[in-house]
Amino acid sequence: MVVDSKQKKLTDDEIIDIAARETKAEYTPAQVKSVIRHELKLPSAWKARYGNTIYITHQLKPNIGFFRALNADTAKNYVMSGIAFTGEAYRKGYDVLVTQFYDPTILNIFKTISRNPPRGDMGFAVQRTQDDGYQVTLVLGRQRGEL
Repeated sequence: MVVDSKQKKLTDDEIIDIAARETKAEYTPAQVKSVIRHELKLPSAWKARYGNTIYITHQLKPNIGFFRALNADTAKNYVMSGIAFTGEAYRKGYDVLVTQFYDPTILNIFKTISRNPPRGDMGFAVQRTQDDGYQVTLVLGRQRGEL
């Protein structure tokens, strides 16, 4: 059950609970919250929040990161938060971000943003993973570092 962030701002714990249920995670929301608390203590972790969506990014190289989104917001707000997140990530020095997920409807977020990207040199590529998931590689803008 998503909650329109323009109507009600959820707590981080509420977002995690909803995201865990919506994605049908194999772990309980309490287990997911515990893992995320530990994950956010890692030196490579960066947390960003827009509306009722939390993005967790880990730096792999100076200009490359791996991220995941925990969403409890409407589709429209999720798209807007994705635009805000990629803009902030690019300003923080990320040129490329990678994410993995199983829900094919999430691809619509990337497709929607790609129709009117915030930066002209932004794009993405989709691959299937060996376990029937998806991996998306986002190029956030002009490359400033090595890949």
